[in-house]
Amino acid sequence: MTRYYQADDRIFQKLRATGKTSWDEQSDPLATFDTFLMRPFLEESLATLPAPADQLSALEIGCGTGPISCFLAKKGFSVRGMDVSPTALEMARKHAAERGLAIRFDSADICNLPEQSDRYDLVVDGHCLHYFVLDEDRAKAFAAIHRLLKPGGTFLMETMTSHPAFVAGPNYRFDDRCVLSIKVENPAGMESAFASGPEWFAPYRRILPAERIFAELLQAGFAIHFHREVAQAAPQKPKLLQLRAGLASA
Repeated sequence: MTRYYQADDRIFQKLRATGKTSWDEQSDPLATFDTFLMRPFLEESLATLPAPADQLSALEIGCGTGPISCFLAKKGFSVRGMDVSPTALEMARKHAAERGLAIRFDSADICNLPEQSDRYDLVVDGHCLHYFVLDEDRAKAFAAIHRLLKPGGTFLMETMTSHPAFVAGPNYRFDDRCVLSIKVENPAGMESAFASGPEWFAPYRRILPAERIFAELLQAGFAIHFHREVAQAAPQKPKLLQLRAGLASA
């Protein structure tokens, strides 16, 4: 059975078939490969790093088609991107090659990552965390990021958060565990699919309030250096939590 967070490969296939280059282009008609959603926060955060980019290594988890990885490589970072979508990785390698960028793109699952010696000055999560619905998957992801971050390194994250005005659309169900499930036509082979009346739904995202994400990070051994929540244009949509953290013991 495909893990619930691996199901979006079909969306990357649709993106490629329609000529789109990145995930953000689905929802923002002005988005391009280079004007990705997290770019303003990323640019702001890079200015806080203690060394020039060409002296630093970076890892992007959930790299998708590679906009953030390519941006970092252009800045001079030595970059590795990882994702579970084979289609996204094919697109990312193509985009990097077209730009003359040497980036290592790996098929890897941050929730089930083997022990390795690699460590990075910068780890970036550009909208990956909210894919992980189960508490155990989220704990595994944070533990892996903790292992992969160098002492004194920076973990950057932008993720969706729930708030009192958040309203799920008609094709979704949002429960008291803050799990957002999406309506599916065929539940066969979909992990944890459930019926709601005559319709079927499958877990899609975990949209927690910011305070619960802070608690997860502290439990995993991170120190939070900066955070803010940014409201989207439509008030019923999730907010975006922008956060910088490091190792608590560093």
